[in-house]
Amino acid sequence: MQELRKYKFGDFWNRLLSGVAMAIVVAVTPGAIIAPFITGLAKTSDFWLSIYNATNMGTYIVPVAAGILAASQFNFTMIEKASVALAAFAGSGSAVYSKGTWSLVGMGDLINTILVIAIAIVVIFLIRNYVGSFSIIWEPIICGSLIGAFGMWSYTYVHLISMTVGNILNSFTTLQPVLLCTLIAMSFAVIIATPLSTVGLAYTIGINGIAGGAASVGATACFMMVAVATYKVNGKGVSFAMFWGSVKMMLANFVKHPRMLLPIAVVGGLTGLTDSFIQVKNASEYAGFGQPVGPINSFTYMTGSVGTNILLLALIYFILPILYSLIVYLIFKKMPKLYCDSDWQVDLNK
Repeated sequence: MQELRKYKFGDFWNRLLSGVAMAIVVAVTPGAIIAPFITGLAKTSDFWLSIYNATNMGTYIVPVAAGILAASQFNFTMIEKASVALAAFAGSGSAVYSKGTWSLVGMGDLINTILVIAIAIVVIFLIRNYVGSFSIIWEPIICGSLIGAFGMWSYTYVHLISMTVGNILNSFTTLQPVLLCTLIAMSFAVIIATPLSTVGLAYTIGINGIAGGAASVGATACFMMVAVATYKVNGKGVSFAMFWGSVKMMLANFVKHPRMLLPIAVVGGLTGLTDSFIQVKNASEYAGFGQPVGPINSFTYMTGSVGTNILLLALIYFILPILYSLIVYLIFKKMPKLYCDSDWQVDLNK
């Protein structure tokens, strides 16, 4: 208990979220960057299909990796890390049991995963001095069975948060194009910077067509704004990772400094407003992704000149979001109460 008390409330959550964020980045980066470029090749041979499947498989290990990396932030032993991972996987909702068969359905509900990891870490702090050398027996049982079971129960209720947000987003689809695209793009730009899954939301509520395109460009707008904002304080490597969608790496930063979401929302809104005139489309299974997945799928909905279509996609997915991000960055820099460079700094050595 004394070991737990040395962590202040804010420090505890910052460490936990940093671990979870890094797990997400590591797990989804191969699929986000490589998979879109080999989708066509995967249909031509078993060799490329194997690479495609291996690349996308990372999504399924997010809860396990999150549990291990979050526990590492507290200098847990190997047994303790593995025990937290057991609880995280069981409570994530990433595996569904039906008719005697378990099926993997993605990374699950990230909010519930974080809740379960937090409980598992606290419980281990409370019991480690009592179980002693029997930790290899009691910690996996308590975390994997009891806390894991609690997570499976809480998933139903915690997942209602995602469903409520989804219903609100779904109501935007009844609006006229300018409001529809602006509000959806702004919403997805902000949501992708939170523990909520934009991919899961888009697929669950079946957002597609023009609304799906707006969601995708909104997510991309977030990537661009974060890439621009992190360049000065973190360097090219981190900024490049953000450009390709690794924004959840900064989950702890966003929770600690909610003001960071303001410039992201503005860039998302501006990009969505512009998209209301271009009106790119996207399917629900790809709407929650930004680039490079978004523009690749949007291209399949377009007709007419290939060159013109590529130019339009480059404009709405890359050129304008970057331009808007630079402008918003320069404007917000003049507002110290709303923007601070240090907020965007990422410590990769934690």
